[in-house]
Amino acid sequence: MEKELDDFKCTLEAAIIAMQKAGTIKDFYEMAEFTEREQQLKDYITKHGVTFFVTHPIGDDEFRVNSGVFQQRVPNLAQELYIDFRLLETLVRNHLNDGYTIMKISFREITDNTINEFSRMMPEENQLLLKSVKGYLYATLSFHEAADTTRLDKHYFVFNLDRYYEVDVSQFGSFDSTDLGRTLTNASNDAYVANSIRYDLILVKQYIDRIHMYLEGCLQKNVSRLDFIPCIGKKKTVSVGTGKESVYLATMPSDNNKQLFSADFPYYDQGSLEP
Repeated sequence: MEKELDDFKCTLEAAIIAMQKAGTIKDFYEMAEFTEREQQLKDYITKHGVTFFVTHPIGDDEFRVNSGVFQQRVPNLAQELYIDFRLLETLVRNHLNDGYTIMKISFREITDNTINEFSRMMPEENQLLLKSVKGYLYATLSFHEAADTTRLDKHYFVFNLDRYYEVDVSQFGSFDSTDLGRTLTNASNDAYVANSIRYDLILVKQYIDRIHMYLEGCLQKNVSRLDFIPCIGKKKTVSVGTGKESVYLATMPSDNNKQLFSADFPYYDQGSLEP
């Protein structure tokens, strides 16, 4: 019975992912009438979260356009940005267990001062990785609890590294005031760049679980890392419901050969842009 249930979930997930990738999932969910099979799909989506299944995925065409805009407008800033999948899973699980509810990715410009300040805590290979992102778009990962002001925010270097490092980010300042931030502001038709992207931590956990269940479980893939691919497009912000054009990050799992699972899984944008 459990095997049949797993097969059923895999079949439903495959059908939903096909619509997510085609960019038709919202139209499907809002249809007025459904066949019995379509109703099963809608019920599955409703049970596991409309926001997660309908709002957050990015259709392949939208991704191609928005990633292409980034490459066209700021071609010199493109470099791989990723987090080891097991490190991300550990950080998300630990901070959920500790009562945190928000995750943020904050854009950063790595300078010589940054490298000198933080490289002392790293082995040589990670120092070299940090130096390699100088002049390119980089980020820190952080965890927050808005309802409890006594709980300290936690900030980490983890992108492109083989372990995470808790860091003091007070020296960074606002990303939009850096040279990199101004370049990305000028690349936006709205003259706007987000300083960070805000994520609901429980939905990040749901995303990780879906990767485990579908890619690793149903398809027997080996997920090694999560790639964050820079795009420029109009996205919602925490203060402007209609959105602004800005750099944002689309996510896609990949294997240890850096091969994206884009044939089998949708691109995702789970965040809200922050000033």
